[in-house]
Amino acid sequence: MRKLFPLLLLAAAFHQPLALADCASSPKPMAEAFYNWYLQSFSNEKDPITDDLPHLQQYVTQALIERIKKQMSSPEGLEEDYFLKTQDYMDEWLTQIKVSEPQVQGTSARESVTLGNTPDTTQIVDLLLVKDKGCWKINEVLATTDQSE
Repeated sequence: MRKLFPLLLLAAAFHQPLALADCASSPKPMAEAFYNWYLQSFSNEKDPITDDLPHLQQYVTQALIERIKKQMSSPEGLEEDYFLKTQDYMDEWLTQIKVSEPQVQGTSARESVTLGNTPDTTQIVDLLLVKDKGCWKINEVLATTDQSE
């Protein structure tokens, strides 16, 4: 066991730079990975914001996390899920996540995420992302006004 522990630490140390290199390529795969993880958390009956903060921090800026927590603890609370812009999610969304090609301008980007594939089940949100220590992260989520696309 004593020999195994240093090997595990070494493996973890080498794994971290690879993860950081992967997150820097483009905002699109990061958004896809985020929504896959986020929706899967709900289907596993976990709250991704309160139950898995370290994982959330891989995808979301610290400033946004602080804004969400502040709103959650306010008397008004959150009227809807911040990342979905709805009060609930649909099981269909677990397999129906489409991310548009990002519009990148320097260290910021904008892209749309479409959840679902029928007019009755589709939810579209716009993501504003920034590069944070070389990684694309979500800094704001906006509800789109036209959900019929």
